[in-house]
Parts: sequence; structure tokens; C-alpha cells
Amino acid sequence: MKTCDEKRKKITVLIPCYNEAGGIGAVIKSFPREQIEKRGFDLDIRVINNNSNDGTADIAHQLGVTVINESKKGKGNAIRAGFYSIGEDTDYVVMLDGDNTYRPEEILRMVEPLHSDFCTVVIGSRLGGRIVDGSMTVFNRAGNWAFSHLVRYFYRVNVTDVLTGYYAWKRDSLIRLRPCLMSTNFSIEMEMVTKMARLGEEICCVPITYDSREGASHLNPITDGLRILWMFTKNLLWEPAVARPQRIVFVSDSIMPYTNGGKEKRLYEIATRLAKKGNDVHIYTMHWWNGPKTVMHDGVHYHALCKYHPLYSGDRRSIREALAFGFAALKLLFVRFDVLDVDHMPQFALFGARLITWMRGKKLYATWHEVWGREYWLGYLGGLLGIFGYIVERLSLTLPDVIVSNSEHTTRRLHEVGVRKKIETVPLGADLQSIYSVRPGEIKSDVIFVGRLLNHKGADLLVRAIAKVKILHPHIRSLVVGVGPEKENISKLISKLGLEENITLLGAVAGHENLYGLMKSSKLLVLPSIREGFGLVVVEANAAGLPVVTTRYKDNAAQDLIEEGVNGFLAEPTADAFAEKINKILHLRSQMHPQNGIEKYDWHVVVQNLERVYMSVLKLVPEKIEL
Repeated sequence: MKTCDEKRKKITVLIPCYNEAGGIGAVIKSFPREQIEKRGFDLDIRVINNNSNDGTADIAHQLGVTVINESKKGKGNAIRAGFYSIGEDTDYVVMLDGDNTYRPEEILRMVEPLHSDFCTVVIGSRLGGRIVDGSMTVFNRAGNWAFSHLVRYFYRVNVTDVLTGYYAWKRDSLIRLRPCLMSTNFSIEMEMVTKMARLGEEICCVPITYDSREGASHLNPITDGLRILWMFTKNLLWEPAVARPQRIVFVSDSIMPYTNGGKEKRLYEIATRLAKKGNDVHIYTMHWWNGPKTVMHDGVHYHALCKYHPLYSGDRRSIREALAFGFAALKLLFVRFDVLDVDHMPQFALFGARLITWMRGKKLYATWHEVWGREYWLGYLGGLLGIFGYIVERLSLTLPDVIVSNSEHTTRRLHEVGVRKKIETVPLGADLQSIYSVRPGEIKSDVIFVGRLLNHKGADLLVRAIAKVKILHPHIRSLVVGVGPEKENISKLISKLGLEENITLLGAVAGHENLYGLMKSSKLLVLPSIREGFGLVVVEANAAGLPVVTTRYKDNAAQDLIEEGVNGFLAEPTADAFAEKINKILHLRSQMHPQNGIEKYDWHVVVQNLERVYMSVLKLVPEKIEL
């Protein structure tokens, strides 16, 4: 199968799991690693943990494989999370269940037809292979036989087992398939087979062994059987979308490199990657740069809607800037677009954009980073201004046709405040390959803080915590990276507590590579913020190999990124609590796995998910249907 002068190929194995502690260990251990190595393949095993509460993820962690946590319930959601996690260095993708019914020892049999270019997809056939006594009921065998015959007749594809859980793909075939998948449940296998047939994939079946499962089955033969029948029926009319370049317009008052927050980074990465894929991408913003009102960078067109106004007045967002940019958004009436996606902050731009999309008969998308609510607005602006800000936020929530939420936390908050319209969760991402390739920086530290020095970011809390950690670790070294209005207060606090030898205020760092290098030269990152719309720095730190301590606080979305004991810990927003968690990580760091599950935050996965949202509403792919 492999000659000595051929480049090594990589097989990525996906194992979707829900409460499979009884079988997952045996599955992971049973892969014939020595044979795979001799055949010239590299093996990458990924367990997609779908809300298991029986220790499935812990077993996978202990056996050293990558664990991807998918919080949305359902096998379909778990499988799609796995599909979107595969890297560009993958050549073949193999998927099998974690209940030990399918034999990992047969993986090379699944891959060989792909490697020899006989086909693009391999389906492991139980009905054409060997079914161990007692592993499949007569009812299930009859149902599978009937469905397989229906698919062969109506979809003109030679398959003998359409409900198997053992598959193999060439990477390009899986990339074509994954944006088409919408099912959340056990009908996902029928959807995959029927849509692969419609996509014209070259499919073959190979015989496999089917053993009795470990633990109880999660499939309901009647309910899930009806879902599978519905999926078979509705896909008879499905045709692949004909892709075409889209004119995508983003509206945001702040952009990189002039402002380097999480939302600006998100917009830059998404816009440039969409442009590289052939889309016509435009960003309408303020006139941040010198020169003409329209410039082009990295394939993206930047347009100045209005002159530059400072974003902040002191440590608060400028109302003057918000109003000026909001009125300027009315100029979009003369702009052509297929997709108009408006940043919700500052909210006033949404009102003009809503009027324009109504007049043009278009959909309005809005990217939402955080929900403040009445209490926060009153604390932020006080009195009548706070009430006004809260009313504007409430009204703005009614305007978009589709809200693109940047985190599960924001999505929950949107539901809590009564939003009932379509909400799609597309989180921020990170350039994982760049982070992986960066070398550690020259400045070494034990604890690092990265962020703007604003009151809610809590850098002062870090300083007070270091003062307590110093009792056990007198030579503790901490870096504070960032600038902002709280810098002078932080500096005074460091002097007051006598921590000049322990804490360095580094200021701004030029270039992401230098920042990632500083992270890699540290041991852990602390994010004491009490308000984060997502917490991108947590993802970046985990990718750099750093565990993270952040706050357990209702407005901190970053807490949703933490799996305690694996990639970090949560702490109450007090110096004592943070000191305790810092000490804990310094003691347990070698036993933690901060990079586990990080692949789902790769930017190429984020962009794929956002494209699916845009295409779904534009009717270029079917709407998501949940049964």
C-alpha cells in the first residue's frame, strides 16, 4: 500500500460518544498502531464528547487522545463537530462509534480503497460482513435491510448498509459533504449516505465485523426509525447548492489594526478568509487611516462611512461616536450586498441598517458579542442615560432577522432576555497553526495577563492575588500585557504591595507572534475579568499550552471555555480564590491538558460555520430541520 519514497499520509479518526465509558477505552487501545505506522500513515484519534456524564472524556484524556466537547445534544451535532475539527494536514477521515461494536483493527481495510483511488468514500457494511450473534436484533436487521434497498433503488448508489457507524472519506469528499448536513440525531447516517449520493461521490462498501455493544443502546427503533424514514424521503428532492461568490458587507465602527480586541480580531480573520475563498468582501467603518475613503488590504475592501471619532470618552464608550456612526450607516442605502452583517455595538447602526434592508427586501444579520441588561446599563452610565442605553439595547434586539452570537454564553443571555428569533452561535476562533509554530519568547514568567487595562478586566485582582501567591512562591514572576486607563492605578498598587520584583507592566506588544511567544514562555494565564463576550485570549492561551484561571461570574462568557482540571479552573472574583487556583495550577500543571478540544476554535472551522449560516438563510443550502 505504501512505498518508501511516498509522503506519509495522515488518518484522522473521529469517535462520537455519549456515555460510552464502558467501551471507549477498548476502542482507543485496539487501533493497530504498529501496522498503521508500517504502512506509512500517521494516526490522529479524536473523541467527540457529547455531554457524557459517566467519565467517557476522562478515559479518553488518560489514554492521550484529543477530546472535543460538543455541548449541543444529539449524535448529528457530535458528528458535525468532529467533521469541522479536521485539519488541513489530514488525508483520510475515519469514523466509528465508541461502544466497541466496530473493530478498530479493520481500519486499514477501510482506508485501502481510498488510498488506491478506487473510491472517495468507504462504508463499512455489517450486512455484507460478519454480525456476531446477539449484536443486532432481528427488527433492526430487517429495518436496515429495507432502508438499504430503498436507497439503492431510489438514489442509484450501491450500498449494502446505510445505517452503519463505520465510514472513511478522502478529506476533500468530507469537506464537500459537511456543509450539507443538518440532522441533529440518529438520522445523520441516512442524511450522509443520501447526500453523498446526490453529490456524486464514488462510494464503495467493504465487509466489516459487528460485535455486541458495551452498555445500553441510545437508539429508539420506532422514534429514530421514523426520523430516518423522513430523512430518506425529504432528501429525494434535495440537490446540491450551486455555489457562487457572495458580496458580503460587514459594518463595524472598530477594526484591526487600530483596535486589537477580540471582536476586531474576529472580523479581520473572517473577512480575509471569506475573501480568499472568492467572496467579494467589504467592511464599512470609520475613517481610521490616512488617505482615500476606500482602501484594500488582504483582499478585503475597507470603506469609511464617516470621519474618525474616538471610541471612548474616558473609560466608557463615547455616545457621540455611537450616534455619529449610527447616522452614517444610512449611507448603506446606496451599497449593493447579498449579506449585510452589522456589529451590534454601538446599537444605533442597526436602526439604519434595518430600514435599508426593509426597503431592499433583504435579510439583516447582526453579530452579537454580549448582552448588558438593565442593571449593567445603570451601573455603566447611571440615571437617565443608563435607562436610555437599556431601551436602545432592547429595541435593537428586535431588529435583525438573524442574530449571529459569538458564544453559547451570549446565546443563553439572548434567550433569557426574551429573544425568540433565529440565533446562530458562531464562536470566535484562533489561528492554531500560527500559535503552534511560534517559539517561546525570551521573557519568561509564571503567570501572564493579556488584555486592555479597564476596570472590569480585573488586572488589580491579579496583582492582589500575586501578593498572596508570593507567600508560597517568593520568586513568582508575572507579566501584565496591555494598555488602558487603569495602567497608572495598577502601577501604584504594585508599588504599594511591594511587588516590583514580581510583576512587570509590559504595555502593548507588537505582533501576535510576539504575544504568543510570551504566552509560551509562561506557565498559566489569568483572566480576572467579570465581563467577557467570549474570551478569545483563553482559546489562544490554551492553544499555546497554558491552563487558564478566570472568574466564575454571570457576565463572564470565558467561563464556558473552561473544563475544570483539564484546561484551567474557575474562581470567585476575589484575591484569595485566584491565589488558590494559581497555586493549584503551578502544582498540577503537568497533569493538565489545555489543548484538548481546541481544534473546534480553528478559524477555518469558524468561517465554515458562518458560511453555513449565510447560505442557509439565502436558501443556497437547506434550512436546518430538527425532528
